[in-house]
Amino acid sequence: MVGPDFEKPNADLGGEWSQQVNGKILTDGDKIKKFSEDELVQWWKIFNDSHLTSLIERAFESNLDLSVARAKIIQARSTLGITQSGFFPSADLNAGFNESGHPIDSSNSSYSMGAGAAWEVDIFGGTRRSIESSAASYRAALADKCATKILVASEVASNYFMYRAVQQEILITKSNLKTQKKTYLITKQRQSNGLVSMLDVVRAAAEVDSTSAQIPTLEASLVQSRHTIEFLLGLKPGDLEKELAEPKDFPELEAFIPIGVPANLIERRPDIIVAEYNLHAAVANVGNAKADYYPKFFINGSISYEAPKIGNIAQNQYGTWSVGPSASWNIFQAGKTVFNVELQKGVVAQNGAVWKSKVLSAIKEVEDALVASAKERERISFINALVENNKKAYELSSRLYSEGEIEFLDLLDAQRSMLTSEQSQIGSRRLFITNIISLYKSLGGGWSAADLKDESPDLDYLPTLDWN
Repeated sequence: MVGPDFEKPNADLGGEWSQQVNGKILTDGDKIKKFSEDELVQWWKIFNDSHLTSLIERAFESNLDLSVARAKIIQARSTLGITQSGFFPSADLNAGFNESGHPIDSSNSSYSMGAGAAWEVDIFGGTRRSIESSAASYRAALADKCATKILVASEVASNYFMYRAVQQEILITKSNLKTQKKTYLITKQRQSNGLVSMLDVVRAAAEVDSTSAQIPTLEASLVQSRHTIEFLLGLKPGDLEKELAEPKDFPELEAFIPIGVPANLIERRPDIIVAEYNLHAAVANVGNAKADYYPKFFINGSISYEAPKIGNIAQNQYGTWSVGPSASWNIFQAGKTVFNVELQKGVVAQNGAVWKSKVLSAIKEVEDALVASAKERERISFINALVENNKKAYELSSRLYSEGEIEFLDLLDAQRSMLTSEQSQIGSRRLFITNIISLYKSLGGGWSAADLKDESPDLDYLPTLDWN
């Protein structure tokens, strides 16, 4: 076969992440936690949340992006089949009836039947290079489905924990609102006793209104998060309302962050695998283009019969046949073949750059997720202490205000700080979990070797929008 043979690209990724080297910041005690293959394939199970696992598994069945990816596999497989057919002979049958004559003479009738066959002998490998390219594109479509699975799993998990975070924020805000209303009643009672001015009552009422105004915004965010989850599962808005109505606490994940080695990315990241197959297809297309420099050789054969009566059509006296080789060679096309070869070489250069970009992007994503997770874990410990101190400060301020030892503004400040820190605590824990999800996503978690198999032989899996 003319043209270059594909060589698998290599990248020196090293054996450690830079964030792993810089102070061993992601450790469980003195040991670095390494992920196992099983853990990486179904990473969402580390959260020990049956709701989350069920949602992701259902998304794998009904997500529309995955349906699109499966449809693309069918297209790529069919394209491969079409390309492979060019490697084999083609044959056709024909039959006809003809009646001719002159207006004043009697007409003549004839019946014909024949068959023909042709085969291009792929001497210079143009057809085989086309098959090689189509096969690589087909494998890229299979790997793209795996990349879509990773994206779907991470999107479902991220939006699920966003939903749970907003639920917790609503509970915290309502709890603080209840406390503020109690403070308002106490302040109003103290004002009626002449202990404080009406200004304190107005300020207490304003604080109640301010906190109350946060709740509709949070409730809207809650519903919108659920809508996103429903969309990812191919459901209509409202289908998961009852299922997700009961609030749940966040899992405790601050103990460790699992990591692997950079070299795993080449095998685990489907987007890198897709880029490699696209590069392979582009290299094969160079060979297909170069084959046009050379002549094409064919073996043709035909047999035909034409008789005045249909009953005599198969008799030898009415038959003719031919068989033999032929060749064609485009010796002048005004540079078309030359430019096509250069075009395909440009596509190879482009896909090679895309592959390198995917590798570097994958490394960056992992490094970013590692440092973000580690630093957010540090931040959580400070925020936890902040929440405890603000709760103590509020309790002390409430007692001192009741005893007339401090001004009302001091009490309001303590209330605000307590609410803000509790909301920050929820936000930080959600961000930490989001970073963990990003880490597993960037490591290529969420698919197994079985997902590279073509399990969609027909169109029966395509979703329906009939929800009635």
